[in-house]
Amino acid sequence: MRSIIESRNRHLLRDVEQLMQAIDQRDVLDELRPYVTQVQSLCEWIRKQICDNLRDISLCHDAIIEDILSNTQQTTRYLLLLSSRMVTPILRSSPSDRLSLKFIGWLHHQHPSTVTYPPVVTDGDCSVWPFVHICPVYFFPSTEQTILLYLPLYFHEVGHLLYACHKQEIDALVQDLQRDVEDILTPPSSRSDKHASWQRSQRERIVTTWYKWAQEFFCDAVGLAIGGPAFLWAFSTYMGNLDRGDFYQTLPELSESAHPVTWLRMKILASRAAKLRLKTEAQTILDEWDTIASTMGIVEDYHGFYDNVLHDSMHRVLDDALIEVAPRPFLHDEIDTTSGQVSPEDTPVSLVHKAWHMFFSKSDKDYVAWEREAIASWLS
Repeated sequence: MRSIIESRNRHLLRDVEQLMQAIDQRDVLDELRPYVTQVQSLCEWIRKQICDNLRDISLCHDAIIEDILSNTQQTTRYLLLLSSRMVTPILRSSPSDRLSLKFIGWLHHQHPSTVTYPPVVTDGDCSVWPFVHICPVYFFPSTEQTILLYLPLYFHEVGHLLYACHKQEIDALVQDLQRDVEDILTPPSSRSDKHASWQRSQRERIVTTWYKWAQEFFCDAVGLAIGGPAFLWAFSTYMGNLDRGDFYQTLPELSESAHPVTWLRMKILASRAAKLRLKTEAQTILDEWDTIASTMGIVEDYHGFYDNVLHDSMHRVLDDALIEVAPRPFLHDEIDTTSGQVSPEDTPVSLVHKAWHMFFSKSDKDYVAWEREAIASWLS
């Protein structure tokens, strides 16, 4: 066993030193350097753990073999994490990352829970890996990274990071919501037969699913609170794939879902937007989704996973969660803009609202030209 552990640590040492060399040879953007420094520190820590393992195994003490094995397992997990997730944004970095990095950096500096995290982005579906103990990594489709119209989707993703930073407090609120869901679903009396047993199992699935759904509704609410109308437009456009699954899912699909039905998310967002004096924008989006559903012949049905009776409870929990987290809200002078003039002093919220205003008022060709100049001006 001693020789196996020693061989494994020598392989780990080789792998981490190769990663360190690859990072050192990579010329990265200034905006990414704080993240590079953090990853290099992690590499050094892993390398030290491996060297300690090799030193300890050389002592030939059988009594510490189990401890060395445990340390080797931990080091292996960290190195896999480093190689599969954390180094990739460095090795694939390009000048086009500056737009997202500046956007994320601004977002992180708006909240005391995230201000210490350096910005980092890599290619992938819109998501974030909220590893608060090291550094969160954002994923964004490569094309959308270069388009101003979709950048408000980062407002939703930072919601996941804020949830992770305040997990204990928000989980308690979500549990309150789950209890409300269970109370609404529980009949006043029940029988001891197969149908009653199925109902109990289904009720448990719905309550469990709501833990994941509540997180998505919370992040949608954060996105709206930070981004205002621009988030509504970006979210509706990006999520609206004209797919039947956006409007309706079967009972088995809902039971295994990590996200609520998109049509329901749009309805909840529109309801919250109306309270933020964005009634016109909310109604426009609702009308569009309703028109698509009507054209496709879809009747709203969530198979018991959602009922309008939950409306007040859900919004109360979302309101409490936003109070707990306190994301930076949009300012009215950031969203009330008719100007297409962009400068480095524009906040990301102002930038994306100018982009959507120009998108609605210009031809596609003229908008593309404006966007190119606007990005260059903002990054200057």
